[in-house]
Amino acid sequence: MRVAVVGLGGVGSILVEELSRLGVGELVLVDDEAVDATNLPRLIAAERADVGQPKTRVAARNAVRANPHVRLITVPRRVEQREALRELTRSDWIFLAADSHAARHWVNAVVQEYLIPATQVGVKIPVTQAGEIGQIHTATRLIAPGIGCFWCNRLIDRTELAVEMLPAEEREHARYVAGVPAPSVLPLNTLAVGEALTHFLLATALLHQDDRDLGSVIHRPRSRERHLQDARQENSCRWCTAAGSLGRGDHGEVAMRVASA
Repeated sequence: MRVAVVGLGGVGSILVEELSRLGVGELVLVDDEAVDATNLPRLIAAERADVGQPKTRVAARNAVRANPHVRLITVPRRVEQREALRELTRSDWIFLAADSHAARHWVNAVVQEYLIPATQVGVKIPVTQAGEIGQIHTATRLIAPGIGCFWCNRLIDRTELAVEMLPAEEREHARYVAGVPAPSVLPLNTLAVGEALTHFLLATALLHQDDRDLGSVIHRPRSRERHLQDARQENSCRWCTAAGSLGRGDHGEVAMRVASA
């Protein structure tokens, strides 16, 4: 099986480690960033000597340590670049662990045009201007072909997407807490990843009790709540409906971008 992980930060590094130990045969690792000193508290098995190294290299090293037989394809590029999109279209499943609107848009496009399932995994810690921590939540969202997509569910902002797609712009680093670049939130990351990989394992092994259960899971650790959310779909969506890009594959916008890049 060929599984792609987009974003190799705190969440992505755990995904790579566990996917390797699950015995996934081939991993595609996508991230254009290098390890920063502030990343070390949350990157699995990261060392001080890794600062300045591509995150793809560190993730690949950890994957091989976990499973010497895993096959690796490293793509130190942004997700919207040709090399990354090409590898995503050849995958069997995609895990989205990057929080940019560009990453959401292009993974969503690959899912709908190439009929490849994906899972978004993330953690949010809202903080007020007074410094008070709000309702922490982790999200595990299934992105399935023909099911309400990121656009239908208002999870992509057109303005932010346009800014992030400018050639001269660098992708902003997602921050968990304002003023703290990368705190150690391994327990929260692990909570989100555990939910995502459990669903992935049950789906690929055909062990779900209800194959129609395509809902997303939101955890709110502070109140110990767990909620299921069904995706909504707009009838006129240009991505996840038969009247739009659904199943267009090599005739869709992703293929056009790969060919023209």
